[in-house]
This record gives sequence, structure tokens and C-alpha cells, in this order.
Amino acid sequence: MKRNPQMRGADSPPGRKEVRPLPRALDSGTSRGERMVVSRLFGLFSTDMAIDLGTSTTRLCVRGRGLVSEEPTVLAVKKGTHEVLDDGRAIGRNARKMLGRAPLSIDVIRPLRGGSIDDFDMTRILLAHFIRTARNGSWIAPRLLVNASTDLSDVAKTALQQAADRAGAGKVYLLDQPRAAGLGAGQPIHEAHGHMIIDIGAGTTDISVLSLGDVVESRSIPVAGDAMDEAITHYVRNRYNILIGPDTAEDVKIRLGSALPGDEGPPLEITGYGRDVQVPRSVVLGTDEVQRALDRPLSIIIDSIGDLVARLGPELSSDLMESGITLCGGAASLPGLADRIYASTNTKVHVPQEPGLTVARGLELVLKYFDEFRPFLECPEDRI
Repeated sequence: MKRNPQMRGADSPPGRKEVRPLPRALDSGTSRGERMVVSRLFGLFSTDMAIDLGTSTTRLCVRGRGLVSEEPTVLAVKKGTHEVLDDGRAIGRNARKMLGRAPLSIDVIRPLRGGSIDDFDMTRILLAHFIRTARNGSWIAPRLLVNASTDLSDVAKTALQQAADRAGAGKVYLLDQPRAAGLGAGQPIHEAHGHMIIDIGAGTTDISVLSLGDVVESRSIPVAGDAMDEAITHYVRNRYNILIGPDTAEDVKIRLGSALPGDEGPPLEITGYGRDVQVPRSVVLGTDEVQRALDRPLSIIIDSIGDLVARLGPELSSDLMESGITLCGGAASLPGLADRIYASTNTKVHVPQEPGLTVARGLELVLKYFDEFRPFLECPEDRI
């Protein structure tokens, strides 16, 4: 197996750099000075904010304050209602700990699935919680920036905009996930040069090539971190006849997971529900077992990367060999994954520091230079 000679580990200190804003596109009518005066006047009374709305985790950035909140995308409500438990505080970590433990009188809900809204009302309540967190008593509805997957339909984008609007946001803007990740990873995506960004989140893996500030090729697949957890759950059930919950599966992935065979580590004892004896049972898992369990979802991701690379023209292929692949998202830290991608594509792979925060960092950068980035943002409200 070839090793990636230029791979940067998630815990290495690359020295994150700030990307200079993209060139300002041609706009209509108003001068730059007029727009900046209006923007600054608006900013005196409102709180510009950005939300990295993820299937598993939601992050909130506020202009001038950076990343201010990071919570699981989970809510706990009274069954059959929209009443959030604990006086509205059963959101995020407070709700996550109820997964698999709640009585029949409580619904624990993950309102997003595969990067799209699965439960409109719960998404609205979640967004309202984050907006209240950031407003600091401001009486003007905040301008809100949200990330969006490249394959999100116009209907889904409108639903996202309406959910944010009903949650108390002012005008809502969308930035596609690849551009946000590329900016957050410090890549000069505005240049006439191809850059591949692979973002492996919880619900989806977004594979994209960007050049001149826009997406040239992209593919989004519903196989990512959650699929890896499910693969571990299925393996333990089929091999040991034991049922484990999502938290246990994720813990196994973090502590024993590897994308390559041969990575040895200490075994891990886990406890689940024995289907045969109908009582709790424990079993000891080894790294080789977890690697086998993860092989199928990882193979789907690797094959999808290869399919997109095969569609590139000669110029972009040459750019890719020079600039390499940027791997980000929560699953980017999986041991051996960057090496496995390198072995499959023969292209160096970079993992930025804190790869799970790249989209949030990109959104934060756009907030800082909002006027310069405005031509590259989408406003679903303008289509209504």
C-alpha cells in the first residue's frame, strides 16, 4: 500500500490561513460605496450570523465573534406536539443524551436527513433556538447565512429559507457546501485552477471540484459518518446477535475505526442488548473487525471519488495532481482514510486542522467579507 507522503493529519499544526475574498462579480446599479454604507448601517442594529446546519451537528457563527455554539442537531419534545421539553432547553446536547433512552411520552427527533429538512417544524424550532442565542436583544431580525448541499433542490432550498424566516431570521442567504468548505480549509478557490474538496459529514459526502470561485464538477452521495455507524451496528448484530445504540456505534468508530487493514490497537469491550438471551450482554471488539465493518461504506465513497475524477478534463486533472485533494468533514479524521484515497487516486491528500469545522469557518469568512461575497450567494426568497 502506497503511503501519502504529503498528507497532513488532523492534529498537525498547518497554520490556518485566511483566504482573500473572491473577486467581486458584476452587479447591478448601486455602487460599492452605497452598498457598504447600507451594510454598515444595517450592521449597527442587527446581528449577522451563519448556521452550519448539519445532519448530526449544528454550528453557529456570529460576525465579529466567530464560532459561538456547537450542538447536536437533536430536539426532545412531548409526544405528538411541538413542545420542547425542559422549558425549551431540550435541544442539542440535552436532547442527544435522551436518544434510545426516552419513554413513549417523549419524541427525540433529528430533523435533518441526508443534508435536507426531514421535519419542517422541528427545523424551524431548532433554528429559532440558535437565532435567539445570537441576537443579544437586537430588535432587528438578523441576516442569516446557511450552508446548502450542491444537490439540494429548489423546493428544499425554499423550505430551508421559509423555516429560517419563521424562526425569526431576516433575509436568508445560502452558500453551497463545497465553496464553504474550500474557503474554510484555506484553499484559493477563486483562482483559475482546479481544487477538489471532499466533505464527509454525517448524512452526506460531497465531492466537488472548484475553479474560479464556482463548482465545476460535483457529486453528493448519502453515505457518510452515519452510514459508518450503521455498518458497525449491523456487524455487531449479525456477528454477535447484540443490539447497540447509535452512541455506542459512534464511540466504536472513533476508538477502533480505520480505513486500512493492519492498524492494530487495543480491543474495546461494549455492552448491548442480547437478542438471544434478552438481557444485556458484553462483547470485545478488535480493530480488524471494525475495519471490515467499515469497508463497504468506505468503498462506496472511494468509488464515487474515482467516478468524479474520471469525468475531469485534462486541464483539471493536471491541476488536481498539482494541488491535491482537500479532505474535510467530521469523518476526515478516520485513521487511514487519507492514505486510502491517495492509493486510489494517486493524488496527495490534505486534511486541514479541525476538519469538522471547515464549513463553519468558511461561513464565518463570508460573514466578514459579506459585500465581496454577495454575488456568490443564493437567496431563495428572490425566486418567490
